[in-house]
Amino acid sequence: MAGLLTCFRRFHRNENGVISVIFGLALVPVMGMTSVAVDYSRVSAMRSRVAAAADAAALATVKATGAFEQRKRVGEGALRGNLPLNDPDLEYTTSISQVIEDNVETGAKVVVSGRLKTSMMGIIGIRDIAFSVFAEAANNSKEVADIVFVLDTTDSMQGSRLATLKSSTTALLTDFESLRGSPDKIRVAVVPFAQYVNIGMSRRRENWLDVRDDYQTPVVETCSDVLETRRINCRMVTIPAVPADPNRTCMVDGVARSCPRAATPERRVEQCDSVRGPRIVRQCNRSGGHWYRWSGCVGSRNAPNNTIDGNYGVRIPGLLNTSCGSEVLDWTTNLASARSMINGLTTAGETYLPSGLIWGWRMLSPQVPFAGRTGTDALRVKRYMILVTDGQNTKSLTAPSHDGNNTADANATTLTICRNMAADTRSAIKMYTIAFEVNNQTVKSLLQQCSALNNGEFYDASNGAELLTALKDIGGRVNTLRLTR
Repeated sequence: MAGLLTCFRRFHRNENGVISVIFGLALVPVMGMTSVAVDYSRVSAMRSRVAAAADAAALATVKATGAFEQRKRVGEGALRGNLPLNDPDLEYTTSISQVIEDNVETGAKVVVSGRLKTSMMGIIGIRDIAFSVFAEAANNSKEVADIVFVLDTTDSMQGSRLATLKSSTTALLTDFESLRGSPDKIRVAVVPFAQYVNIGMSRRRENWLDVRDDYQTPVVETCSDVLETRRINCRMVTIPAVPADPNRTCMVDGVARSCPRAATPERRVEQCDSVRGPRIVRQCNRSGGHWYRWSGCVGSRNAPNNTIDGNYGVRIPGLLNTSCGSEVLDWTTNLASARSMINGLTTAGETYLPSGLIWGWRMLSPQVPFAGRTGTDALRVKRYMILVTDGQNTKSLTAPSHDGNNTADANATTLTICRNMAADTRSAIKMYTIAFEVNNQTVKSLLQQCSALNNGEFYDASNGAELLTALKDIGGRVNTLRLTR
């Protein structure tokens, strides 16, 4: 027992190795604090990356078109594209939901909850760290949109092109219908155009329009004495057969199209010579009696009024005995009726882009002839023009008609209208143009300039699928986006 006490006294007095013991005891908390700093730095970096992915997903969901489940899938795709999927230390769950206010969808919310495995904190018993982020994007429900579709219905659009135009634009209208919530959120108008625009016969008496009453010219009969005409030397002749030409092409509204020719069989016909006299006969001819009627077609005023929305003391000329296709559709919140109208479009005539442009502008402008919506402090009106065409200007101005063939002049008029529309800050129109199956670079450049001048976008759609994609993209841009948090 005495020896054991002696041993303890020696240990108590011995100071050799004290620093090592102290260092060993201090190392535990130092390593703990270091591991916390390292792992929390990793969590902070990961949280920032996940937050950016959630922001992108919220915006993608709001921007997409279609029913919410369709838009939700777009958002989920954006999440997958931005989250670090192959990190073995990360586990997470996600959710995307609607933001509803007063029974109207006003945006989308994305929540990502995750757990990151620690790399060093395990030594103090902490195996993972939980975190959560969320993002919310609003579609700005205090804004409303007026959208005019300016659609090329010229002869070159006949057949599959027109069918594709109908299906693509009506699909976009269906998307708008599912997105807008309140019917007043989105209104649409449609301006079919070719060489002329049909504004509808019901507007005949408007004070900005100059259309004379329908009339009939008087019947006039004139008679004179002339030598009689006789047929002599009649015989049967053979008209040779003409073979079929399945590869024949022809120009329709400036666009080469297939015009196959069927074979014509050989045939026999009677052929005679004509001689005059010797008898004198009385010959009478009637002329006149023609009706001149208005069917809703309008031409253009003289320059510079043909390129502006204003000065309607100089009236817009209505053209009698002129063909101009389907009547425009005035502003409506009934998107089903708009789809029906578009599905009923037919083709006729040649291309004069200024016709469609000026009437699209007039639709959107908050003044006559077609008064678009005016905004208030509580409600902002955003105005959009979506123009789709398949070809170049083949007609030009011969005021009041468009019967010329000066493409360069028509192109210059088109660009002037686009510039003047850009200067109309009161209307603040955003213009989207789509060249549909267009091979002419001049046309594409013209459309691109018009869109750029009016803060929009140009799309080069070489086929029906690209036309639909372009319209879907425009639909997403029309739906205003912003991150709320």
